[in-house]
Amino acid sequence: MVEIDIENIVGTFHIAPSLDLPMLARVLSDATYNPSDLPAVVVTFKKPKAVCMLFSEGKIIITGVKSMAEIDEVIHMLNDRLSVLGIKGEVTPSVSIQNMVASMDYQQSLNLRSIAKAFPNTEYEPLQFPGLVYKTDDPNTVILVFDSGKVVCNGSTSEAILTAMDRMIEQFVSIGIRKEENVCPK
Repeated sequence: MVEIDIENIVGTFHIAPSLDLPMLARVLSDATYNPSDLPAVVVTFKKPKAVCMLFSEGKIIITGVKSMAEIDEVIHMLNDRLSVLGIKGEVTPSVSIQNMVASMDYQQSLNLRSIAKAFPNTEYEPLQFPGLVYKTDDPNTVILVFDSGKVVCNGSTSEAILTAMDRMIEQFVSIGIRKEENVCPK
């Protein structure tokens, strides 16, 4: 199995039946609100590093976190801020993960042109983008492969990402690219 690092999780949840966005923008010191650009109050957290977009119907989009524990921590901090304003949110709302981004290092240089020829469902246009774009259907993910050996995968769950990365490595091995073990990262 592949070792990956979660770089970002995007999740959604409802914290209250409705939110007064102009009031929140005035009262929350770390909030920004520009309704002509985005119909949401944006609250930034420094630790854990996260951004929450609060919408008037009580929906929250959270991004920037790297684990479910960080999502829980941000929800707790957001609930604390809102409760001071008299807004009682759900303590443990149901969070729906919309997207995850993970990365790994294959720890060797890769010939993207030969990989593009051997793999189905790839796009490689080095003059437009420096990486190979590899799309998988089962699970539904998009993998970016760079000649440095860095790999970034975008999917809806960590299981989907792990499965897609494992299958990609199996395909690498099938064309003669083996992952070097016990190699110091570049």
